[in-house]
Amino acid sequence: MKQFVFALFAVAIAPGTIWAGGSDHSGHGIVQTPLMEGSVSAGPVVHSLGGAIVPPPGTLGQTYFRASHPLSEDEHPRSAMLAVRDQEAVKFLRAQRMGGFRMNNGIWLFEVSRPLFPGQDHVIRVEARHDKADIQPYKVKFVRLIPGRLVYLDF
Repeated sequence: MKQFVFALFAVAIAPGTIWAGGSDHSGHGIVQTPLMEGSVSAGPVVHSLGGAIVPPPGTLGQTYFRASHPLSEDEHPRSAMLAVRDQEAVKFLRAQRMGGFRMNNGIWLFEVSRPLFPGQDHVIRVEARHDKADIQPYKVKFVRLIPGRLVYLDF
């Protein structure tokens, strides 16, 4: 009979070394693995300066600290929406891969055109422009959408 150990998390300690902790958090899981040069971990990585754990680029680490609430039951369970509060300072706002409009209360409301599925990128680029014809946005923010929730972003 073979025994299998499932790691709940893994952290890269040094190139070619991964620490995998099990459910008992015993810490006895240092494994040597061949890592490709230039590969990027999807989880936290121990930074070479001071050993601090740094999340990968993007919005990882802030997603569930953002204000959000569930969508209505009429929506698809993997649908997502974005509400942008800008204090009516932005004239033109665009959210990547989303359609939306400015409501009477001054909040921009965007909705994904297709449901969010695992493996797809859920990070959205939000651009503010002075004029519709502007080529470059004057302000850009990134936000990670959560399936089944309306996420708030302050611009």
